[in-house]
Amino acid sequence: MLVHFPVALWPAHAALHLFGGQLPAGVAGVAGFWCLAAGTALGWLAAGCGLADLLGLPREGDQRRLNDALRHAVFNGTVLLAYTGILAVEQARYPVIAHEPGFLAAEIFLLLVLGVGNFFGGEVVWRER
Repeated sequence: MLVHFPVALWPAHAALHLFGGQLPAGVAGVAGFWCLAAGTALGWLAAGCGLADLLGLPREGDQRRLNDALRHAVFNGTVLLAYTGILAVEQARYPVIAHEPGFLAAEIFLLLVLGVGNFFGGEVVWRER
């Protein structure tokens, strides 16, 4: 259940910065920062739970599920580390946070990588045994 929070809050962060010019001054930066902080904190909690699940997969003997779980961990772990770095940068600038178009493009790329990682996570959970 924890995985749904980063999947919702990180795109909200990007959307707030993307459309920040349409909002009153400062709103996008502050709201986006708290979406980022909550999504990242819950992402680390979800990663811990995912690690516990991953450690149980080798006992099941399904190599394909284990491979998909490892792909999921690599993709989503990379995204989690990147968002942790973004959080550190934004914390230093809080509450005046604005991003350039190149940063927003990179964040959208991260969200696409997250989608690929989530595909593999879905394969682990929903594939018939």
